[in-house]
Amino acid sequence: MISPQYQLIMLLIFLSYFKGVISLEIITVYPEEAEESWSSNYKPLNISFLLESFQILEPSAEIYECNISNIIDCISAHKNALILLDLSNDIAIQFSLSQVSKNHFLIHLVYQKEIKYLEKWSYSISSSYTDQLNAFFSMLNYFGWKEGVVFSNNIQSQMKEEIYQYSQALEYLTIESTTNIDELVNKIVYRLGANLYYILTENFESADLQLCLKNKELLVTGNGLILSQESGYGAIIDGTLIITEIGHELDNSYEDVLTKSVIEIITYITNRTSSENFNEISLLLDSYLPYHYKKNEFSIVNIQNGERIIIGSIINGNVTISRKAKFPGKTEAIPKSIKKILTISINDGTTNPGASSTPVQKTGSIGAYIAKNKINESNDVLANFQISLTSFDCGVSIYNASFVKSCISNGIDRLGLSFLSPFGSAVTVGVLKAFDQLKLKMPTIGSVTMDPSLASTDTYPMFVRLIDGAIYSQVIIVLKALGWTKGAIMYENNGWGIPAYKLVIENAEKSGFEFINPESSRAIPPSLNSTAMQGLKENFQAVIDCQARLFLVIVQCPACNYAIELLYDLGIRKGDIIVMAGAPELLNYFIQNDTNLYKRSEVGYAALTIANKMFVGDIGADTKKRILAQYNVQGTPSMCCYFDSLYLAASALDYMINRGQNYSDSSKMIKALRTVEITGCSGRIRIDKTSNDRIFYMHLMQGIKTDENGNPAIYIIGELRPYSTKILTITTPIVYADGTTNKPSDLRNQNDNCPFPTKDIRTFDKGRGVLFAICFTVGLVTAITTFIIWKKWWNISVEELKEKEEISFQDFVLGFSIAIEFFQYTSMGPDYSFMSSFLYDISNILSLSLGSVLKLENGVFWIVVDGIYAGIAVWIFLCAVVLLRLDEKWQHIWIFRISGTGADYLMPILGNLCFIPFISICLDIFVCDQSIGDNFTDSFLAKDCYYFCWKDEHLAYAILAFIALIAYEPLAVFCRPLWQELQPALHVKAVPLFLMVKTVVQTALIVLNKTVKRSSDVGHGVVFIFIMIIYVAFIFRFKPYNYARFSWWQGLTLVGVVWLAILSTIELGVQDHNISTVLLIILIFGWITIASIGLYIQRKKYPSLLFKKKARDTSTLFKFAFTFGKQSKKSLETFKSGYKSTKIIPEKS
Repeated sequence: MISPQYQLIMLLIFLSYFKGVISLEIITVYPEEAEESWSSNYKPLNISFLLESFQILEPSAEIYECNISNIIDCISAHKNALILLDLSNDIAIQFSLSQVSKNHFLIHLVYQKEIKYLEKWSYSISSSYTDQLNAFFSMLNYFGWKEGVVFSNNIQSQMKEEIYQYSQALEYLTIESTTNIDELVNKIVYRLGANLYYILTENFESADLQLCLKNKELLVTGNGLILSQESGYGAIIDGTLIITEIGHELDNSYEDVLTKSVIEIITYITNRTSSENFNEISLLLDSYLPYHYKKNEFSIVNIQNGERIIIGSIINGNVTISRKAKFPGKTEAIPKSIKKILTISINDGTTNPGASSTPVQKTGSIGAYIAKNKINESNDVLANFQISLTSFDCGVSIYNASFVKSCISNGIDRLGLSFLSPFGSAVTVGVLKAFDQLKLKMPTIGSVTMDPSLASTDTYPMFVRLIDGAIYSQVIIVLKALGWTKGAIMYENNGWGIPAYKLVIENAEKSGFEFINPESSRAIPPSLNSTAMQGLKENFQAVIDCQARLFLVIVQCPACNYAIELLYDLGIRKGDIIVMAGAPELLNYFIQNDTNLYKRSEVGYAALTIANKMFVGDIGADTKKRILAQYNVQGTPSMCCYFDSLYLAASALDYMINRGQNYSDSSKMIKALRTVEITGCSGRIRIDKTSNDRIFYMHLMQGIKTDENGNPAIYIIGELRPYSTKILTITTPIVYADGTTNKPSDLRNQNDNCPFPTKDIRTFDKGRGVLFAICFTVGLVTAITTFIIWKKWWNISVEELKEKEEISFQDFVLGFSIAIEFFQYTSMGPDYSFMSSFLYDISNILSLSLGSVLKLENGVFWIVVDGIYAGIAVWIFLCAVVLLRLDEKWQHIWIFRISGTGADYLMPILGNLCFIPFISICLDIFVCDQSIGDNFTDSFLAKDCYYFCWKDEHLAYAILAFIALIAYEPLAVFCRPLWQELQPALHVKAVPLFLMVKTVVQTALIVLNKTVKRSSDVGHGVVFIFIMIIYVAFIFRFKPYNYARFSWWQGLTLVGVVWLAILSTIELGVQDHNISTVLLIILIFGWITIASIGLYIQRKKYPSLLFKKKARDTSTLFKFAFTFGKQSKKSLETFKSGYKSTKIIPEKS
């Protein structure tokens, strides 16, 4: 809008040329009240100011004021006057000035107005509203720009709305004053994420707006900016496009246009006439105005290097570009995206300076590109923006300072708003140092960087990561939970390895875990290549020589890769060592297909690691699906980490944008990264405010095993929740090298030093088949012989105990045997680790479970076997003495004389309590299910690997074991009921049928222990429970003893066994050592409940029929002795006195 001062100046210039042509009368017409839509900078002409100014030029000049109410009369009263219409378009078109005298000289000063009634009289200082709109539309069509943000002031509101509708703009914003520009940009423009801006304001507003957009980095590569002609006077940003009228391309202000316009009309008239005739001048103006100022012709001006350059034109809507345009960011590429591009950089190359390239980082970074596509496709995060990833190749795991610094410095202009760090911790640390040296405050996000030192916010204030650097504090907890107590360790001697090593050692000392390889050989130099690793053979040989099976490797990859290959070169094979990877990415190398895969897959079988839980929930499943669909590969943990890294960066940007913050401010960006909480591919993600680490709610226990195609594959073993009372939950049992889930010993050759390499050991299916056949044959023969013996000799009943009897020693022995059998049955059931070691050992000692109390291996085993054979020989001898009554026939021979008495005490022990250990140890002789070859004689005894099976000494022992079983079992079956028949002092007797069934059940449990349990702990537990439930039902149904109380407690003790077996099987099935305490509490509660119910029912239903004779009262005895003494003395004295008084004196003859 024209200010009054400039209107006056232009008017003075105009009148100076036409002095004498028209009367020095000027009429101003203006509305009575200013419209609300007028700019606050616009005011009607100052009449007194005009009058004073004209009087300076011409003292006789007169000015008349007309308003809307008397416009016609006022104008008609003044002939040959200059009429200046100072009206808005909306008011002007309401009046028809057809009555205005032709003798008046009428000028209507308008700007971008569509004049309908006053076209003939109007002098427009710019092209029409419609023409400018069409030019704007033509420009948008040419570049293909549709969405953007339209800025205008109140004056341009109609034009703003037209462009908004035509271009499908994201928003149109009104600049009410320069003070609200910053607020609009912060609250709205940031959130919209537009690439394109259309400015229709006045020049001073345009300049402030451009400067604001530039300072907030909203005019960078990928942005486009178009200004209208008046806005263009304030153009200051390189890359800006301006639509301006031809001839006014270089004008710097609206005043320039106004002055030039007035001079042009004056020049035009004076060059064509010297007449002072009003009509002639009026005709010239009539011919000039439509011709010169109604043309639809525009130039396209581009700001390049601070200069206004004409690059094309728009003639009647046709765009012609004659020179390449430069857009913000000094690029010639035409911005095409409808959304603003936010750039994030990622280190995803394969270069390892000084070593061969490795694809592991490139493979992992797939996750970031999956995240980028998902963000750009959906509206969940950054709905109005597009993410762009720029690639860097500053190293993978080997750090070279000059290489990293050069990589960063050569790509500073491509870094963007955040940086996704390299795969390896050493290179990540190097990148952060390079940023610091180059004075770059770059928010950096680590994906799989494990260095504990990176957790420090003081050292690395611009860094966060998605893993927990304190994960090493959980390693020992996991190993202990899995049953490991010893191991070997090796660490990388750098800023990552040293803190991790110290943390592990500290926790090991607290937990009683022992690392047994020499401390002097544990540290290795950092960032070794395969050649340098060969120089550390002595260090790795020390690991092998210490015999530790578990090997914790705190070495970054690919050095960790070379370490595993070196172990193979030193002779380590499948099953010799269980690798615990300190760096989760090591598992990726175990499955990476290259020329040395066969080495790593051999040594790394059953390798373990603790890693972030990946592919969690719907987002995790969707990510895995996208990876497979787009890259035709299975998702790996590192892919999930990279996905979350980019998603965290995008979420932080979204957080800032929604709050009107400048997302290019690195300090605010790192703060946002530490503030946002998201759900990603790996679950819930939140950064600890006191460190750079993610707050972890769950880790994964992962391992390596062979898939269905025979290839090494990563699988999930369980979950680790460091902040939960239930720390470790096993979901998939670990499959070890022998194909079972049984944890191998802590030491490879524990107490044996087998005469062959551990790598040669394999499962011998033929030997296992022989073992199964022998065991089931023993069970079947026992069942048949037991039935025959019962049917022929012991199908009898026992007389029920009804009267009270004094309890005998034999009754005590029988009751004691019930208690011992409780512990024997528990030892034959599934393993239970939730009981304390003390209770476990007590149970095994009382149960006579020699295999659990003693380490029955090597020499100890053979001593026990010899003892068992001796015990069986004694048993056979005692049975012969009793059955043949040799103690009576050969009483004169001392050995037989004492054997009769000894049988009363030894037969219930050797034939009943020792039944389970005798049969179990004899069957151990046949356990030859491991081998170093394909022949039976290549198999070796499980209890002593120096004894090869089925030849030499083992064959002799096997024959003796077979004879012992044949001789011992039938005699035990027959003599169990016989013994009680030979005990006249025994009041409580077992029903023979019960003794027969007990023999069969015990034999079945032994067979299960030697066969099914070696293949499946859970399967063994289930079958054991099934057999015991049937056995308990039989006991409660048929009453095994003639004394109700003994029958009752025999059944209840076995119910306690079943309760323990159920809880043990649950523990084995769940594979979660964290529930041990809970199971122990449930076990004790169950046993107390069983005992309480038993005592209550016993008191109500089963009276006591055995009593112990009351011992004499010693006080009474002493009293009797004292009284008896006094009375005796008195009686003696009486007797003496009486004897004297009654003395018979013989008569004399």
